[in-house]
Amino acid sequence: MFYPGSEPELITGMSKAGLASHQQMLIQATLRAVHPGAYASQHAAAGGATVLSLGRAEAVLRSRASGRHSRPQPHTELAFAVIRSALKSVQMLEPVVTRDRKPLEDVRDLLSEVIAQGEGGLEGTVRCGELADELKSLVPAVKCTVLDLFEQAWETALPAKAAERAVAEVASLAVWRGRDYECLLADVQRFLQQIPAGKALLSVLCPMQRRIRVAAVVEGSRTLAHLDELFDAGADIRQFPIGKREPDGWGQGTSRLKEFASLHGHHRNRDARAEERSAAAVLLTLRVTAPDRGTAVHVARRGIEEALDAYMAGNRIAELRLRPEILVYEETGNRSRQYTLRGPAINTARPLTSHWPAEIRECLRTAHIARSTSSPLTRAALSWAALEAAGIKHGYKDNAPHVRLARALSLQALRQQLISSHQCVRTVATATCRAVKRRAEDASRAVRRMEQHLGDESAPLTLEQQLMQVRERATLAHQKAADADNLYLRPLSEIDLAATVNEHGLLCDPNRWADILAASPEASEEIKAGSEALVCLHSVLPGLPAHELAVWRARLTNPRKCAEWLTETEERYRAQLSWMYVVRNTALHQGVFTSVADSHDAHGASGTVDLMLEVLGNWYSVANAAALPESTWSAPEVIISLAQRQQNLIQRLKAGMADLNFTHLTSPTSNGHDRQ
Repeated sequence: MFYPGSEPELITGMSKAGLASHQQMLIQATLRAVHPGAYASQHAAAGGATVLSLGRAEAVLRSRASGRHSRPQPHTELAFAVIRSALKSVQMLEPVVTRDRKPLEDVRDLLSEVIAQGEGGLEGTVRCGELADELKSLVPAVKCTVLDLFEQAWETALPAKAAERAVAEVASLAVWRGRDYECLLADVQRFLQQIPAGKALLSVLCPMQRRIRVAAVVEGSRTLAHLDELFDAGADIRQFPIGKREPDGWGQGTSRLKEFASLHGHHRNRDARAEERSAAAVLLTLRVTAPDRGTAVHVARRGIEEALDAYMAGNRIAELRLRPEILVYEETGNRSRQYTLRGPAINTARPLTSHWPAEIRECLRTAHIARSTSSPLTRAALSWAALEAAGIKHGYKDNAPHVRLARALSLQALRQQLISSHQCVRTVATATCRAVKRRAEDASRAVRRMEQHLGDESAPLTLEQQLMQVRERATLAHQKAADADNLYLRPLSEIDLAATVNEHGLLCDPNRWADILAASPEASEEIKAGSEALVCLHSVLPGLPAHELAVWRARLTNPRKCAEWLTETEERYRAQLSWMYVVRNTALHQGVFTSVADSHDAHGASGTVDLMLEVLGNWYSVANAAALPESTWSAPEVIISLAQRQQNLIQRLKAGMADLNFTHLTSPTSNGHDRQ
């Protein structure tokens, strides 16, 4: 089972670098938040980052200042919803910042003033433009505050909430820059081989943009006329008809470019039309600005696809298609790599449930189309359309459909993150055990290599002394490897006896894991044994799992913290849903298909829809299996029920009642607090 931040090479690198537990946590949590496969509630797009929220507030003001429509977009109430969300994100950040709060105070005062003025504060294009300029001028200082908080969290172990905010903010900046996870992980591993420092880590997470060459093949035409007019001069866009003209202009990388071009069309296709299209193809080369090679692929593809829009408009019967293969080349270091953009394959594909009501089918279809489109803003706008197809509308009252959805999603996110904590502990413990054993094997190989060199007459005199030191390190590494199973795997086995897992290592009953974490004196002997094993594992497991265990123990032993988390998560989903509605409106009413943070918008919107479908799929599957009347409920009825459940549970948690039924938290067979 894969878990971002648990890669054995990363675990080994952090151990060799001698990182403290809180430093390992920063790296692992940030990588998890950046990974595109992270849980929707743990990805940076769901973190409510302040700099991102301020960017969205500025974008709303800019849109209203543009004067493109007789009625400004987004309209006043929606604009205020985005501005209020930005203010709340600032207010959540302020308490954890200890060094210089002045930038946050300035932004908070500006946003508070805008809100206090009411509708009059957003009247007129000039006024909105002035506010946008003023807000923009304050954001760089806020960004510096965020980066300083991350550095502070690296230098010393901050309270859990401060560390989590530092991760959420910096992970958001990394996603904003479009960081590719594979490239980021490789950069982090190189960073660990140096002298690790907070500022250096920030330069890895949010690096400077650089110029990268990219090559791609478009099928369906041998020439794209006036192509250079559709790109900036700096893109240096060039085209080479496949089989008609050899590509050039890449210096030392030209031979690799020619090899890439020669690969096209070698596989014959039985379909005559496909064969014809393959024969008519053109190789495009261009320069893009990106923080890494993986991001360069997406930037280049998006630029080419947007250019193809113009050709499709002028050739309605043509079928121009961008091939999935992309070649990336960096002149610095003469490095090249070919990417093929295809999704991962699975052995068996299964539907979430086969009991969807008829009215949900349109939602599923729209969500599928949204996920398959390459344009980030189109994906975000279609994701909102998927919500509307399920009967979810945006409103401005406390019982508005999107507010109810935010409440229901907060419940599912709570359950999701509890399960994630179990996966984190299991995966990192297993990876750490493997890393310890691998270090012993590496140490043995190092000893053998030095012993071979020692027999060489030209070996330096100091080699024997170095060999003694290497042998000592190898002995120590083997001692640790001999204890690894007892330290990591045996406690896991004892935990598994108390909280069983399926063949994929996933929890069968989340309530059992919650009981192990809570370690109640009234628990059964089996649970107590699991809790004791977890304490032993916690003592040898640093980084993200140690942080997750501490945080979840605090939530489960102090119900008010759990209530606070549910409320904060609801606020974040309210903000996300309102922004999705903004994106939908500006896309449809103004034809705007770019935003301040496209990658955030696309991932956040898709993740929100996925989480809603997870809730609904579980509901209908359980209801049908139990032959409950709730199986015929519409999606809005399900969401209303779960929103009310969330409100009831928050009241119980505030009253100190810690009886959440995590296993059936969003199920039709439970009220969320009916544990036996």
